[in-house]
Amino acid sequence: MPHALDTHRATWRSPAKVNLCLRVVGRRADGYHLLDSIFVPLDLHDDVAIAVAGARPGRATSVRVEADDPEVPCDESNLAARAARDLLAACGLGADVHVRLTKRIPAGAGLGGGSGNAATVLAGLRELLGLDVTPAELAAVGLRLGADVPFFLQGRAARVRGIGEDVCPLADWPDLALVVAIPPVHVSTAWVFRAFREAVALDARPVEAPEPAALAAGAAPTPELLVNDLERVVLPAFPMVRALKERLRAAGATAAVMSGSGSAVVGVAPNPAAAAEIAATLGREDPALRVHAVTAPVG
Repeated sequence: MPHALDTHRATWRSPAKVNLCLRVVGRRADGYHLLDSIFVPLDLHDDVAIAVAGARPGRATSVRVEADDPEVPCDESNLAARAARDLLAACGLGADVHVRLTKRIPAGAGLGGGSGNAATVLAGLRELLGLDVTPAELAAVGLRLGADVPFFLQGRAARVRGIGEDVCPLADWPDLALVVAIPPVHVSTAWVFRAFREAVALDARPVEAPEPAALAAGAAPTPELLVNDLERVVLPAFPMVRALKERLRAAGATAAVMSGSGSAVVGVAPNPAAAAEIAATLGREDPALRVHAVTAPVG
């Protein structure tokens, strides 16, 4: 059993994200979709506590994950567990790792909770153990876990392209008052991209997407620019998500768009006070909704 002095522990915040724009611009020969998207981190976050003990070369790794949300798997399928194993293996180390997740970001909402947790574990282990891993090497480990993980490793508003490997932080991105509304439905990312592939013919050569380019250049987030191509398959299959977009606009949001593969919908508010009022209105209308008035970006 490792001595207590060999144990390193700390807790970090793991933010959610929204996609203010998501265009599917092509598909690689291996089937992976090519995206062009604007990601922004939110001040809605999970807490990730990591304890690591007995790290040394040549030993086996044991990872234990705990979460306060029963919907979050705590077995080897959890991205945080995979992140710990993959990074230690890449560094030729083994250790006993305990990850405790205090969840506020719901699963299956398109807010990147699992990917953010994985990125936090990668960065946290590097810090706790003083690992000699470059940002590019850490991002490569992260990309093998999921397309959103490299974004969370740098944690700033960014234009993200390709399969998630091309992350370009956006300088001087303005603070936005947002309302994130999460309906009581789970949308499978795998199903969304499978349905999109069946519905839309895509070329291997990426097309140009004007909306992310305009937002990255500083254009205001208008309804014309807040476009998510995945709505094409999600909204007909999940009328609650379609209705939530309309309700956000009716309550005062200047624009609304589904985040990622859903089910969360994000609305842009004129200011933080308006965001709080829109959130309160939706919450009164439908107590089953989870609604957050948030600021983006955070970091």
